[in-house]
Amino acid sequence: MNKTSPEFEKLFLTYINKMGETPGGFMGIVNSDTIEKGNPKEISQSLQKTADILESRLEDIEFEPYEYEKGKTRFRLKEALNTLREMGKEMENMTTRESKEYHWYIIAIAMDIISSLFNHIEIYLTEHSR
Repeated sequence: MNKTSPEFEKLFLTYINKMGETPGGFMGIVNSDTIEKGNPKEISQSLQKTADILESRLEDIEFEPYEYEKGKTRFRLKEALNTLREMGKEMENMTTRESKEYHWYIIAIAMDIISSLFNHIEIYLTEHSR
């Protein structure tokens, strides 16, 4: 198991401090405490909750009919969120702690990026539907 360096953790905490908990952000769901503890059940719950919230937001976005086709934008987003949720469910059975692994920090930031994109789309659609 690769442990993160103190600098890596510092970068993540700096990111959290700069971003804060903003609309569309997920730092409250997948935070540094969850990552540091490395409890797979807590991480599992965070992944599943994130997938549920993002899927709910996905339902609010209007897509072109072709985007529902296999391999197109809506289809890909839906499948990615289903996969994230299933990965979370799979983790529930894990017993080994995975604290301080680089991939959890990267996943947390990726989830925040995705969430922020959904937030942007929602704002854009609201402003342009007037």
